[in-house]
Amino acid sequence: MRSGEKTLVVGLGISGRAVCALLGSRGAEVTGTDLRCRREFDGALDGIEAAGCRLSLGPHRLEDFFKADRIIVSPGIPLDIEPLREAQRRGIEIIGEMEWSWRQIGLPVIAVTGTNGKTTTTALIGEMLKAAGKHPFVGGNIGTPLSQWILSGAGDADIIVLEVSSFQLDTATTFRPDTGVLLNITEDHLDRYENFEAYTASKLSLFRRQGRADFAIINADDPVCLEHIEEIPGQILRFSSSGKAANARVSGERLKATVPGKGTIDISLAQTGLKGVHNRENIMAAALAALSTGVSAEAVQAAVDGFGGFSHRVEWVRNWNGIDFYDDSKGTNVGAVVKALEGFDRPVLLLLGGRDKLGSYKPLIAPLAARGKGIFAFGEAGPRIFDELSGILPATLQPDLRSAFLDAVSMAEPGDVILLSPGCSSFDQYQSYAQRGDHFKKLAAELGDGR
Repeated sequence: MRSGEKTLVVGLGISGRAVCALLGSRGAEVTGTDLRCRREFDGALDGIEAAGCRLSLGPHRLEDFFKADRIIVSPGIPLDIEPLREAQRRGIEIIGEMEWSWRQIGLPVIAVTGTNGKTTTTALIGEMLKAAGKHPFVGGNIGTPLSQWILSGAGDADIIVLEVSSFQLDTATTFRPDTGVLLNITEDHLDRYENFEAYTASKLSLFRRQGRADFAIINADDPVCLEHIEEIPGQILRFSSSGKAANARVSGERLKATVPGKGTIDISLAQTGLKGVHNRENIMAAALAALSTGVSAEAVQAAVDGFGGFSHRVEWVRNWNGIDFYDDSKGTNVGAVVKALEGFDRPVLLLLGGRDKLGSYKPLIAPLAARGKGIFAFGEAGPRIFDELSGILPATLQPDLRSAFLDAVSMAEPGDVILLSPGCSSFDQYQSYAQRGDHFKKLAAELGDGR
């Protein structure tokens, strides 16, 4: 960082505030800008002001962008806003918080992306490394931003494990993980990307700067990943749950994984709390990533046995009168809903809706025909969901989750599953997917002990 260099940070959420504080602690001349007014932050800006950050709140001021030597963009900020476009035309460097923070460290990095399963896989890799006696920092798009960890003093970490979103990859210009993991690519965020091809290119950019000594872990069962596999320059490691030739495979309750030059592991899945085909894929990917760093079979086994997953990810809530309730509020795209449905062998009454991401709901037709008993559409996306899917199964259209929930309960019978897997973001009626999932759990709890 050159003396007197001016940096503009666009977006003052958690990662934006962290990078502002970090820059300020290093004596940089930093301005933070956000469309929100000060009172909406409820005191969260006081710390970065104390670190020397100048604030520019409300409508963006072009002079803030044009005076900057570098612009650091938070993940939630669209890159097509006019001030950023004009800054780019003027040759000003535009990067993301993750990219800038990665430049500040010199540790090996495992990076995990994909439409679904990122958080589970990232956390599981961290647990495998810890079981092996390593000291990973686990964060990025999950939990703690990389800049916040650096600001805190960076601890004694010897390896970095990052969950990486497509938005973070869009602003990464030099980022190069030693091991990159691509779990899957299905339609998502089409409200932000021009088309599915642009979203796919964003995900694949994880591998763009890898060399032949780096590892690229790919889902051999994902057709989009396979279609682009020749574009990946790193050493490719495949995983498969369908019996294809791959570096990691599952047969019955056993997982076998091999990384050239690193060895082979053979572990049991009998005790894992991560159920379903999608979680087997997550475990295989995590095992390959851990093995790429030399982790032993014993450490992988310990992590797989002890890891219980996260709330709101096909989480069993309760049984009421023989009906099981599952909260998959984190299933915010259609691909996630498909995976959730594939995990059940009983009739499923599906609660589907929220803020539309503009992808197609047609991929749900086959799994719903095989396992579905009813569709209960709600929220902003409800009418389009109802129009696309109502011919498959009995379907109703409701204004909100509570109405859809009660409608599903009225149709359910002992042995059925009521599944909240909305396939949409939560921001039409909730502040987060977690708040939506908690509401679903509250509705289930309010049913009492019996009819």
